[in-house]
Amino acid sequence: MFNGKVAIVTGAARGIGKATALALAKQGAGVAIVDIQDEAGKQTAAEVQQLGVPTLAIRTDVADPVQVNTMVGQVRRQLGRVDMLVNNAYISGGYAPVPETTDEVWNRVLAVNLTGYFNCARAVSTVMMAQGGGTMVNLASGAGLRGSISAGVQYSASKAGIIGLTKGLAADLAPHGIRVNCIAPGVIDTGLGAPGTGWTRAELERYARRDVALGRCGQAEDIADVIVFLLSDASRFITGEVIVVDGGASLAHRRKKEIRDA
Repeated sequence: MFNGKVAIVTGAARGIGKATALALAKQGAGVAIVDIQDEAGKQTAAEVQQLGVPTLAIRTDVADPVQVNTMVGQVRRQLGRVDMLVNNAYISGGYAPVPETTDEVWNRVLAVNLTGYFNCARAVSTVMMAQGGGTMVNLASGAGLRGSISAGVQYSASKAGIIGLTKGLAADLAPHGIRVNCIAPGVIDTGLGAPGTGWTRAELERYARRDVALGRCGQAEDIADVIVFLLSDASRFITGEVIVVDGGASLAHRRKKEIRDA
């Protein structure tokens, strides 16, 4: 599917990013593993390499445009091109009531989750325009649509911003053959609980039974498969869209069940 193509995946050391990198590699894509976690990123790159595709791990703080530009330049030199970008790197900042949310937390979360996505999209768009096209997928969250159930306002604001950024990028880059879409995952269990939520596995499972229509937590691979679809030619007439992947958690099924059981 992606033979000869190259993807940059940010936040690829673990979780959804790692699952996405492996899924793309299985479809023949070369993958640049971009993460601030150096050793974990190298381990993911080693797993990708075992699938027989070119790869490299680059430690990058996406909030720093200089680091991002350097990273994209390195990918071009070593892998030859950039056809796909998956903006996945994020931090949550944890939860605090609004009056106790510090400037430091607010600014850092917005810098990574929103400005970081812009930094990567800007740097990659120049390459894609010269190549005649490309695809991007941004990872937002259900928190960007209806507020977070566990993180502070900074997280919801950043994820809502990603949705707006996606639509702006899609409109601006469409004339250059570049498609940009967005995924809004629900709560995803990556094996360590839900990243950024502080939830235990037991709490996650209880949430899933109660609030997710399909009755289970999402897995990283559930999101990776949708990302692969949006990057592929199978979605060639889709751009500027937000795809909610939450197992039906946003449905009103719980209330309907309470009414039926009453």
